[in-house]
Amino acid sequence: MAEAQTRFGIIGCADIARKVSRAILLSPSSTLAAVASRSLEKAKAFAAENGLPDSVRVYGSYEQLLDDPCVDAVYMPLPTGLHLHWAVAAARKKKHLLLEKPPALDVSELDLILEACESGGVQFMDGSMWLHHPRTAKMKEMISDPHLFGRVNNVSVSYYLQQQFILHSLEVLFHFYDLGSLSN
Repeated sequence: MAEAQTRFGIIGCADIARKVSRAILLSPSSTLAAVASRSLEKAKAFAAENGLPDSVRVYGSYEQLLDDPCVDAVYMPLPTGLHLHWAVAAARKKKHLLLEKPPALDVSELDLILEACESGGVQFMDGSMWLHHPRTAKMKEMISDPHLFGRVNNVSVSYYLQQQFILHSLEVLFHFYDLGSLSN
C-alpha cells in the first residue's frame, strides 16, 4: 500500500516559492494543496503564473491556509522578520514546517519556533538545501584534494551588492531580513 502524500500549503508568494511549488508538484510523496498571500489577487496571480492545478486552493490570508484541514505541512518563504509569528501560528495549528532560510532573526526567535514545533508535535526543517546538494559534496571533495589546491587552510568569499539596492532597500529590509554585516 502506498503512503499518503504530504499535503503542502505555501504561505507567501516570494520568487523562491515558484521553484518550491514545482518541486512539490513533481514529488511522488507530496502534493500542493493550497497557496496564500496577503491578498487574494496576488495568490490568484501566483497560481495562474505558475500553472498550478485547479485543485490547489487559493487564499487571501495566511490564517485561512493555516485553518485548512487539508494542509499537513507549510512552506514559508516569508521575510525573516515575519517567521516567528507565522511559524509559531503554523505549529499551533499542527502544521509541519519548512521554513525558508534563515529561519529566524536570532537564536532566541529560533528557540521559540522550535519550542512551538515540539509542543505542537510537528516537524521543523529549514530551507538550507545546499548542505544536501551533490554540488556541495563535490566542492568539499575538490577542496580537500591536496593535488588540486595543496593544503587549504582558509577560504574567503566576498560578494557585491549594487549601490541602488543598499540605498533604497536597506531601511525597509532591515526590519524583515537578517542582513548579516549589512545591518551593522
